[in-house]
Formats: sequence, structure tokens, C-alpha cells
Amino acid sequence: MIPFLICTIAVLIVATTIFIILNARKNKQINNLKENIESFIEGGEKAEYSTADSNFARLQNAVAELENLLLLEKSNSESQAKSNADFVADISHQLKTPLAGLRLYCEMEQSTTPTAYTEKELQLIAKMESLVFNLLRLEKIKSDAYEMKFVEQSLDEIIGEIIGNFKPLFPEKEFIINGTADFRFDKEWMIEAIGNIIKNACEHTGTDGRITVSVSQNEGSVTLVIEDNGGGVPKEQLPLLFNRFYRAENAAPESAGIGLAISKAIFEKHHATVTAENGKDGLKISVCFPLINANLKM
Repeated sequence: MIPFLICTIAVLIVATTIFIILNARKNKQINNLKENIESFIEGGEKAEYSTADSNFARLQNAVAELENLLLLEKSNSESQAKSNADFVADISHQLKTPLAGLRLYCEMEQSTTPTAYTEKELQLIAKMESLVFNLLRLEKIKSDAYEMKFVEQSLDEIIGEIIGNFKPLFPEKEFIINGTADFRFDKEWMIEAIGNIIKNACEHTGTDGRITVSVSQNEGSVTLVIEDNGGGVPKEQLPLLFNRFYRAENAAPESAGIGLAISKAIFEKHHATVTAENGKDGLKISVCFPLINANLKM
């Protein structure tokens, strides 16, 4: 009886040891796969395919396949963006020469035999030049043709700077800033992106116009909300606001409908999501920036 009991205990000890070893090996494999996924997100190498016949090997191969698909989709998106940018650059180049010629002849006519239409012609040419320039910039932003400099800084300080520039242009408007947030972003591009939205709000509110800019921050993200009291836009137009060349019914005559599209492209280069909705008194645009570690490739 005693030898049998000793053998039984020995078998249990061996089985327990084997279980612990296998469990430790499995945990190590899981941790290695987890570290690989994190490394891939940060721009590192993708997971390797496994030739083993096990459930974990099938999981590893599924992760490797998913990473391959993500890399392929990224490559296709970058290729398409570059193709679009090249196309717009070609069209822009073809338009610049005749526009420069038109401007020259109009300026000559204005200095010698001006007519009632000369000034209007020059204004239209300037608008076309601006449109070509901004359209080219939009496509370059989308195709990563510009290098952005991401630095930890205060978003509310940048907003204060933007509003300080707009106050002399719209002295009758009321500007309100709420909250603070610090994270990594490109200052110059962020000034343009937020400035386009605030300018749009100023142009679509009355003499009692009020523009409220709110900033909040938590452990994982920073949220920017820009809201005005201009009455908002029809619900069916909300999804179109960030489309290039889209102009709302009450848009300013000189608007080309490309400013908000540029803003969205800049925000997306900061990995942010942008939404528009009608708030209590007017249009409300929300931007959510994920907080990304400094060692990640933006």
C-alpha cells in the first residue's frame, strides 16, 4: 500500500511539474506575441508565421496575416494619396501659367484703360490662385508630403493665440476658452486647422456671435470642442461639412469650401477623429486626439 501511495504521489508531482512547465511556456508565448503586436503598432517587425500544429500557432498565424493585411492597406493608401497629390500637382502646374498670364493682362488693363469689370476680374483670378494653392496643399497633407514636428505643448495656449489674431478681424464677436490640455502636436499646422474652424464659426454667426472653445484631457485622449451660436446647419448637410469644395447655403461669397477639409486632413495626421453636430444654439465640432507616447512613430 505504501509503495503504491509513494508512486501515486510521485506521478502527481511529475504531472504537476509538467503542467507548470507547459503553462509557463504558454505564458511566455503569449507574452512574446503581445510584445510583437505592440512593437508592430510602434512601427516594428511583424509577427512570423509558425509551422507548428497547435491552437496557439493558429493564433500566431492569424495575427501575422492580419498584420500583413494592415501593411498592404497602408501601402495602398499611401500609393493612392501620392497618386492624387501628383495628379493635383500636375493640374495646378497647368493652371498656374494661364492664370499668371491673365493676371498680367488684367493688371496692364487696369493701369492703362480700366473698366468697371477690371477689379472684379482681378478678384476672381486671386480666388482661383488661392483655390489652386489650397487644393495642392490639401493633397500634399494627405500624402505626407509635409513633415510635421510633434512637440509636447499646451493646446489652450495655442487657442488663445489663434483667438488673439481673430479679435481685431471680428471685434463684435465674443470668444470663450475653457479648460487646458498638454500633448504632442505640430504647432503651425494645428494653428491652421483650429483657425479654419474658428474663422468658419465667425463667418456664420451674427453680430451677437459667440464662439466657445473647450478643451479637456483624460488618461487616454484630449478633446477639443468648438461651438457657436449661429443656428447650426440642416441635419443632412452635417456629413458634408468636411468635404472639399462643399459650401453651406449661408457660406461667405469668397469661401472656396476647402478650409474645413484641410482642417480635417491635419487632424487626421494627428490620429484624431472629427465630428460635427448641431448643438444647443449652433454648430458644434468635436475633435478627439489620442494620447500617443513620444516613442511612437506619428
